[in-house]
Amino acid sequence: MKSSNTALIFTLLCLSLPAQSESATPQQQFAGLVREPLRLQVTLSNGQQAILDAFVTRPAGKTALPVALITQGSSGNAKFDRDVMNPNYLSSTALAFAQHGYAAVAVMREGYGDSSGAAEYTGGTCAQPHHALAGKRDTMDVLAALAAVRKQPWASADTAILAGMSAGGFAVLAAGAVNPPGVKAVINFAGGRGAIDGKRLCDEAGLLAAFSAFGNAAKVPSLWLYAANDNDFSPAMAQAFYTAYTAHHAPARFSALPAFGKNGHVVMDTAPSAFWWPPVGAFLKENGLPYREQIALPDSSLTAPVELNNAGGKKAFAAYQRARRYEKAFAIGEDGSWGAAYWARTADAAAAKALSNCNHHQAGQTGCRIYALGDEPVSSGG
Repeated sequence: MKSSNTALIFTLLCLSLPAQSESATPQQQFAGLVREPLRLQVTLSNGQQAILDAFVTRPAGKTALPVALITQGSSGNAKFDRDVMNPNYLSSTALAFAQHGYAAVAVMREGYGDSSGAAEYTGGTCAQPHHALAGKRDTMDVLAALAAVRKQPWASADTAILAGMSAGGFAVLAAGAVNPPGVKAVINFAGGRGAIDGKRLCDEAGLLAAFSAFGNAAKVPSLWLYAANDNDFSPAMAQAFYTAYTAHHAPARFSALPAFGKNGHVVMDTAPSAFWWPPVGAFLKENGLPYREQIALPDSSLTAPVELNNAGGKKAFAAYQRARRYEKAFAIGEDGSWGAAYWARTADAAAAKALSNCNHHQAGQTGCRIYALGDEPVSSGG
């Protein structure tokens, strides 16, 4: 984006935010919960030092809470994974676990977001994706992150679960296979690696061998969740992964979820938690872990902007009201143009992106203003 456009967006943002915004929290907060970024300085099992980009969502107070360590998938695009990805891509998942009594820590593995190092796929190709090596690198990151989190006063030292989606699901299965002390359960959302087009896999034999090796060693129970319309890993692929993992009688359960949206692969980070929590809650209960909701989140009190005059904009705003994908913002133009942004690091970053999206709808015009930040309306006055 050109510097003049950046300055213009910043000016519009300042004009559209309420006067008290300078002292407002950069993250959406809820009664009874704390949401804040973390910077984990860790020592990997190979002795290397690393910094992992993280974010905690937890019940307020000083009680040591069971940890839910959650890790992300991969786009396979190094620029996106590094420059765009951040822990808030897991915000809705973290909120769900925090509501049920967990200190939910979203962690970017090495090479993603502001974490140091290189991603686990670095140096691999589709012909040689190095699935087993990726699992070893993932395991180092996940277990080092868990060790660092356990030093926090709000974290239990002996009760944790691991959860991840896509490449992150593969990562937590790899980490769970070493049976870390205090890790009571692993939750795999659409886990796998090497998806090409939903029909083929990079080194399928190697991937199945990796799942088999994990299952051969694992004693920690795991839950596997895959949607019927996963466009990355088809139901047949998911069953093949699970069959390889359980060939040696690893304690695991497969839960087939119904179709979600256009691509069920994104269930964990995009679907409402009510879509996937029932099987997760039942699994946690069976393993003696917290599963009951302890903190309820309020419904959004936002009303649709009067300027919205088309079905697309109204549908987008209704989706915005429901979404727990923080940090988020919604912008509106006088002509009914709109722009939404999700998963930003801060409210200001979400607002800037929403304004940019709205002005794009206006074909370069600059008449948009911020209508909502998070779940709160924004005054149009200065």
